[in-house]
Amino acid sequence: MPFTSETARIAGKKSKRGQAKVSVTTRRFLFELLNGNRDKFKYMMDELEPKDFINTWLKLLPYIINMRHLQQFDVSELSRKEVQDMVQDLVNGD
Repeated sequence: MPFTSETARIAGKKSKRGQAKVSVTTRRFLFELLNGNRDKFKYMMDELEPKDFINTWLKLLPYIINMRHLQQFDVSELSRKEVQDMVQDLVNGD
């Protein structure tokens, strides 16, 4: 049987891999922690050797962002101010 999008979908349903191990709550907590200590974090990252900087950055990424195909959130869980801030960040490119 050839490997097609249909056979891939079936195989994905059989996968035992499970859900992502980093919850939205954990991701939000870590994001807020890093964001609240931005200056200190930036200073400490600047002190690292290039290799250590990259390794640290790559280890932190899964906690901050999710794989694009898994990204979804319910805007109704956010306050009006949070939604406005997100839109403003998107518009300004921050």
